[in-house]
Amino acid sequence: MRRCRVFAVLLLSHYAHAVTLDVARLPGPVFADGEVSAGAALPAGRTNDLRTFRLEMTFDATPSNNVQAAFGRDAAPADGCLDAGETDFIIGWDCGEWFLRPRGLRERHAFAPAVQDGTRTLTVSIRMSSQGALQSPVMKDGGTVFTFPGLQTSPFPDWLNPGLWTHLRVTARGADAPGENIKAVFAPGGARISIR
Repeated sequence: MRRCRVFAVLLLSHYAHAVTLDVARLPGPVFADGEVSAGAALPAGRTNDLRTFRLEMTFDATPSNNVQAAFGRDAAPADGCLDAGETDFIIGWDCGEWFLRPRGLRERHAFAPAVQDGTRTLTVSIRMSSQGALQSPVMKDGGTVFTFPGLQTSPFPDWLNPGLWTHLRVTARGADAPGENIKAVFAPGGARISIR
């Protein structure tokens, strides 16, 4: 399996105060595909005064690895874990293409960039108007804007609303061990969730 190193998952937004989230060491891989996964509750107050939500994933991609972030709400049972039934959406890289799976995880939308290995960056920006309406996300592969064919974002789907998510789960497969912890700092200038 070709190598990949996850450098960071980055969330940027505008907040009135800073809160920090630390997750203990990522578990070691237990499967032959080298899967590593960790999740955490997102801090309370993280979306106060939110005007722009920005997710950025940067890593060394190959046509055979998988790096993904899942967002959702820990509902029933409220056990501190983000189960498949509680996942609002999963976004990431899988076998040479960006993908997004909305709530229910039955649909899969994909976009294959022209270059499928080397350092790749996915950026998703969701802006809120002055009236509080969330606008359709803008997605970029590096600096190139793209859309996921067939993905409907109008009217704005609630599964894509950052204010409703309570938990995050990051998973990497077919990669070098991506590191030891997840650290998130939500501050007035932005918030960074990194895997190191």
